Amino acid sequence: MKRTRIVGLCLVAVCAMFALTASSALAFENLPHYGKCVAKSPSKYSNGGCTKKAKTEAEGKFEWQPLAAAVKFTSKKEKETGPAVLESEGGTKISCTEQVEKQGEYGPGNEVKNVIGEFSGCEALGFKCTSEGQKEGLINTKKLIGEPGIVKKELKEEKNIDGNDLRSEAEPGGENGFLAEFSCGGAPVKVRGGVVVKAQQDSTGGVAGEITNKMESKIEVEFVAEAGGKQVPEEWTPNGEGFSNTKHEKIKEFLESSLSGGKYEHGGQSLITDQATSPSTVKVELRQCEKTIECAN
Repeated sequence: MKRTRIVGLCLVAVCAMFALTASSALAFENLPHYGKCVAKSPSKYSNGGCTKKAKTEAEGKFEWQPLAAAVKFTSKKEKETGPAVLESEGGTKISCTEQVEKQGEYGPGNEVKNVIGEFSGCEALGFKCTSEGQKEGLINTKKLIGEPGIVKKELKEEKNIDGNDLRSEAEPGGENGFLAEFSCGGAPVKVRGGVVVKAQQDSTGGVAGEITNKMESKIEVEFVAEAGGKQVPEEWTPNGEGFSNTKHEKIKEFLESSLSGGKYEHGGQSLITDQATSPSTVKVELRQCEKTIECAN
């Protein structure tokens, strides 16, 4: 009887260990990372995107590296598109004819930082909108920060639609983490929260795996909002490394705006901007890791 009891306890322990291992395996998820695929021989990969494993030592000509230093980028609103618009849930629209980012950085590591958006020709309700200390009609955002994450999961991880968010660098997750503060016709406006953008090659709505695992010096970044101030997407899974979010779990992230000290309402940003590394000879890869595409999480 005693022996039977011991065997039974052992079986329970084995089952518990198996269950723990299985749940850990199910919980594991490969994350997107910023980095570079560089020429190096011998190495693991045979192509310039570091996605094809070399079958022989002679084929190994490229190696994946995380971003050890910051890579600068700039951006400008696409000429063929309409104005950049921030629309609130209540229908108030702040429209700007032009937009640029004269500074911004990828890395080091998995972060986007020092991003400042400059909007010009801005107005709402027939009044010019202006940031403090700026010329009439010019709105500057605060310094913004973000990190990569998964916007839409697919059955094959390398087909995921990835992206990054932008929040206040001063207070990424707090109620006073304002992305922008300005006034329209003397009425103060505050914008807080965060905005998520998909990494994609063009404004067709984002195709799975369209921009990930490729070395690029220029991409098109599209901020999409539906009527009523709903950002698309407003749900995603950040890497959670602490740059803008502290956990790797699905969350909702969206903008909120307040006019004249009123309550905060959902807000949506519409904008298509061309983002380019500086200098243009430098390329960056947003890497969606999976079984054959290695990088440590």
